[in-house]
Amino acid sequence: MTKSFVVHWSMVKLPDQPMMPRLRDSRVGYFFTSTTDFSRPEQRAQQRNFIARWRLEKKDPNAALSEPKQPIVYYVDPATPSWLVPYVKAGIEEWQPAFEAAGFKKGIIAKEAPSKAEDPDWSPEDARYSVVRWLPSTIENAVGPSVTDPRSGEILEADVQMYHNIMNLQTWWYWTQVGPLDPRAAKLPLPDSLQGRLVQFVVAHEVGHTLGLPHNQVASAMYPADSVRSKSWVAKMGHSPTIMDYARFNYVAQPEDGIALGDLIPKVGVYDRYAIRWGYTPIPGAKTSDEERPALDAIAREQDATPWYRYGVPDDFGAIPFTAYSEAVGDQDAVKSTALGLKNLKRLVPMLVPATTQPYEDVSYTREGYNRIVGQFVTEIRHVATIPGSSTGQEKYGSQPGPRFTPIPRERQKAAVRFVQENLFETPTWLLDPAILRRLEPDGAVARINNAQRGILSTLMSDERMARLVEYEAFPGARDVYTLGEYLGDLRSGIWSELSAGTVKIDAYRRGLQRSYVEAVSAKLAANPSTTPRISSSAQTGQSLTAASRGSTDLKSMLRMELRTLDGQLAAAEGKAADTATRAHLAEARWQIKQALDPK
Repeated sequence: MTKSFVVHWSMVKLPDQPMMPRLRDSRVGYFFTSTTDFSRPEQRAQQRNFIARWRLEKKDPNAALSEPKQPIVYYVDPATPSWLVPYVKAGIEEWQPAFEAAGFKKGIIAKEAPSKAEDPDWSPEDARYSVVRWLPSTIENAVGPSVTDPRSGEILEADVQMYHNIMNLQTWWYWTQVGPLDPRAAKLPLPDSLQGRLVQFVVAHEVGHTLGLPHNQVASAMYPADSVRSKSWVAKMGHSPTIMDYARFNYVAQPEDGIALGDLIPKVGVYDRYAIRWGYTPIPGAKTSDEERPALDAIAREQDATPWYRYGVPDDFGAIPFTAYSEAVGDQDAVKSTALGLKNLKRLVPMLVPATTQPYEDVSYTREGYNRIVGQFVTEIRHVATIPGSSTGQEKYGSQPGPRFTPIPRERQKAAVRFVQENLFETPTWLLDPAILRRLEPDGAVARINNAQRGILSTLMSDERMARLVEYEAFPGARDVYTLGEYLGDLRSGIWSELSAGTVKIDAYRRGLQRSYVEAVSAKLAANPSTTPRISSSAQTGQSLTAASRGSTDLKSMLRMELRTLDGQLAAAEGKAADTATRAHLAEARWQIKQALDPK
């Protein structure tokens, strides 16, 4: 079989005079390029990191607010559906106030592509033009790559790639998060005017990447949890201080809060204006990157007094355990915010069939909606499950006092475990509406719930999380500590709460959860400890950490003790089993424990 491809080549000469680079500061989020400069008078091989940013120069260097000599220009792809063009342009120019904070009027401009008659040589493939592309694809995503000058970090060209099916993803995110708050979402598909506004949000987010900004999931965790329900606060500050978070839509807000519909959607926010001010403001008198640093340091230290100016991304390996979570709103108090989010999800269940039923289509749209509800439920529960063994934090430089990481107090960690037990490990019957399930499938509900429980249990029992609990207890002078023993005991007693009853009866959902628990602990006991150091690095945070392997911690001894304790409780409960299924389940659990403790 042969295939044909169309390949475009576009070559651009680098600027004769490189832009003066700006040195990266890990307190403010920017993509960056790295070089090792052996010519500097340092007693080491020094790495120099230059942030990625466009070259903006004022027409009037003495004016507080001046138009740039050359603004940042983005063209709208001619392939964009015509009804979406105004929203794409609005998403681009939503960044204009941020550049005003850096001293530039109309620093970024949206233009429609010229027609063939106006410019027959214009092409979106031409590297001289930055374009918001519209791509015919079933991928539910959008990306914002850019091309930089490696000598200086200057962004030379960028192309936001909007895949057509991003509209389907935005529909379900909006519906599952704020559907009960917006009458326009009572029936799907969403009106064009609302979908257009969602596309504007995505464009603005991706344009932010092409301006040099990575994701920031710490800033939104600094908003007080009650503020994201305040009509006046959200109107002024948004429910997230940054559009560069994965905060999505304001699922914490309740119908009675009266939040304006337009304020349910993220906007370019106070952190974004702050970050652009730090990265793009000209520093008068500075002739070199090093001479800029005192003025930039002063801006970075504004984070001490204004916490939502802070930046950070939780590390995938748990080496940077900030309590800031992807796709979270109000995560300064994730328990409280998630409880409110679940109220909205429960309101969605009776809305599902009326919202998704289409007279001449099958039930696949309803099925997708139900699965999206379950997915959002698990996402919100995970925000709470990540609290045990985590820290609050702030990136700091030089003489800034205080720790960068502070373990979360014991009671907040215990409250998180209780919340997960009560809202997921206790069967979420609100998800099990027979009118929906028997319309969609002959079976699968038990497996679906158990899969959700298994995933969250894996989060709760990650080696890194448990090892941090051991380390937090071992700190000299540690107080208010949630010990690993107490944590594991709380998990076991909640998951196996039926064993203490006078008559023991365990239903199919709970039996599945309990089997998952024994299997998870058994797998950890059977695993060979790694002696390979864990190396964690992030292109966004710039941090690279090497952590010792987890094999030297107390995990296996504590887990063995948990299984022995559980085995004793199972033995005492066997005679109280109320039915055959429960009796068989208890016996099977004891057999699994025996195999785990004595595999020979």
